[in-house]
This record gives sequence, structure tokens and C-alpha cells, in this order.
Amino acid sequence: MAGTAGRRGLKDAVLVGGGHAHVIVLRRFIEKPCPGLRLTLVSDEVEAPYSGMLPGLVAGHYAFDEAHIHLRPLAVRVEGRPPHRPQQRARGIQRRPRVQPEVRRLR
Repeated sequence: MAGTAGRRGLKDAVLVGGGHAHVIVLRRFIEKPCPGLRLTLVSDEVEAPYSGMLPGLVAGHYAFDEAHIHLRPLAVRVEGRPPHRPQQRARGIQRRPRVQPEVRRLR
């Protein structure tokens, strides 16, 4: 990621999308930061729907704000800036993790 080349030992983790898993990662990072790691959230949305509450939202039991997780405050607390909103959708993302040659998998 740009701007980190001069910072030795700093690693960047880019979270693409604002789904539940990334919300949990952001919240846990707020609770217990990992020194040397910088998280960046890339999302074209600023609210993530909480799927467990969507039926109640559709039925009118919940308001929009009650059934959505607001990503901006989480990203600001973790990153010190709002989520990066791309001009285009992410492309060319390798979905399978790459294992470094020196790392051996446990079987």
C-alpha cells in the first residue's frame, strides 16, 4: 500500500467489503490492536445490513439504523480515516490464499 514503504515492519491488511467478518475484525482490532499492522477497509457502502434483523426490517419491526452496522465509525476508530470508497469495483482479487514457499502447511 502506498505510504508504507518507509516504515519497516509495518504490514497492511486490506479488507474488501463491509460484511460481518470484516466488522468483527475491525471491532476486535479496536479492542486489541496488533502492533505493526494497519487495517484498511475498502467498501462501496457505508452501512452493512445485519442479516439477522432483515426480516424484522422488512416487516417494519426495525428502523433502517437498527438493522444496519455503520462502517464509518468503526473505520475511523481503527484507521483514523473513513472507509476508502473505490470508484470502481475491486477486480483481480485472488480468492485462494497464497502460501509463501518457506511456510509449510500442517496436515
